[in-house]
Amino acid sequence: MKPKLRSDIFELIGQIAIVASLIFVALEVRQANLATRIAARDSATQGHMDYMGLLIDSTVLASATAKIAANQELDPIEAVQATIFHEIRWRHYERVFYLYQNDVISDQEWLAYRNGIMQSFTGDSEIWRLSRRSWAQDKHKLSYDFVAYVDGLIEEVKAIQD
Repeated sequence: MKPKLRSDIFELIGQIAIVASLIFVALEVRQANLATRIAARDSATQGHMDYMGLLIDSTVLASATAKIAANQELDPIEAVQATIFHEIRWRHYERVFYLYQNDVISDQEWLAYRNGIMQSFTGDSEIWRLSRRSWAQDKHKLSYDFVAYVDGLIEEVKAIQD
């Protein structure tokens, strides 16, 4: 093999290696950026949920849950506790939806959450009515993408029920 040809081949191999390594670095940077965005959003959401959790008294919430299960009227404090619980619940669903949007959780994992959201709009007990009221009152506090997704599910539910 001629020295010039050998030199050209090695130069081509070197250039391919450089391009491949740049592609690899770009993918790693993209993954790191996604991980950083997810961690930042998760931290902010967890902070909000922790704050809201400070407003919940577990004994009052337990009493409210028992009353709801027995179809009994909630007193005002229990109603507030149940409403706060549902706001935290919607925030949790939004958090998991963000992970789903960014391919951090699988379609199969998301399906369980989607079913929980659907139940909020198909369930007939007081707990689901509270969930729907919470959605109507608090959805403006959630991300646009999540609200659009859930509103789409609500339309699906309405179409099925009609």
